[in-house]
Amino acid sequence: MKAPFSLGRQIRAFTLIELLTVIAIIGILAAIIIPTVGRVRSSARDASCKSNLRQIALATNLFTTERGVFPLSSGNTPGGNWRNALRPYMNAGPAVANNENNSETVVCPARVVIPTNPADNLRASYSAHPRILVNPGDLTAGTPGAVSVSKVKRPSQVILFGDATQQTNGGSHGQFWSVTAMTTNQDSANGLEEPIEADPATDIDPAGQAYIRYRHNGAANMVFVDAHVESFKRGDILNRHVRAYY
Repeated sequence: MKAPFSLGRQIRAFTLIELLTVIAIIGILAAIIIPTVGRVRSSARDASCKSNLRQIALATNLFTTERGVFPLSSGNTPGGNWRNALRPYMNAGPAVANNENNSETVVCPARVVIPTNPADNLRASYSAHPRILVNPGDLTAGTPGAVSVSKVKRPSQVILFGDATQQTNGGSHGQFWSVTAMTTNQDSANGLEEPIEADPATDIDPAGQAYIRYRHNGAANMVFVDAHVESFKRGDILNRHVRAYY
């Protein structure tokens, strides 16, 4: 008859020190992995945002190729909305309620204000240069109608669209009309290397004003008239990036 167990074999359990060591190792791995996953997700949102902006700029270029002028920006006039004007060039469906373009292309994946009303879910979170995509009622723009393509002489150096502060409904204004550098001295070649205003107090959501939003780890994505995209930290956008006409 065999013994129920052998005295030569010992059932060994974790000691308290070994258990604490395992827990410490798991904690260290979690501390390494969790931030890495966060950075990967952030990088993915950043890449998606840049892709969106490039698609919007390419759609604008298609529009200008056909018409010779830039689309109008947001305003109270019929059709005065670049998201609606560019809908046919971005394979977007018909507008539904406040989903202006009915396309995720106009929505930054890193937006902070997520609309609670489904009808607002696709409100655009990008704004346009207010002296290129003008509001037809804005007489201070110096152009009572749409801006001619030939008026922008440096398409590779001038910002067209970019990340903007969101309003309480989740959308952004059609233009960066609160950024003074984008609304004045458009014909001037003075002070081109000076940075434009970048007050951290304006870089918040929700906000009722049309400011630049540095929501990608302290950077804002901007697409230029020629459709290339760049990221800017606060203070890195210069006057030459927003002077449209000189």
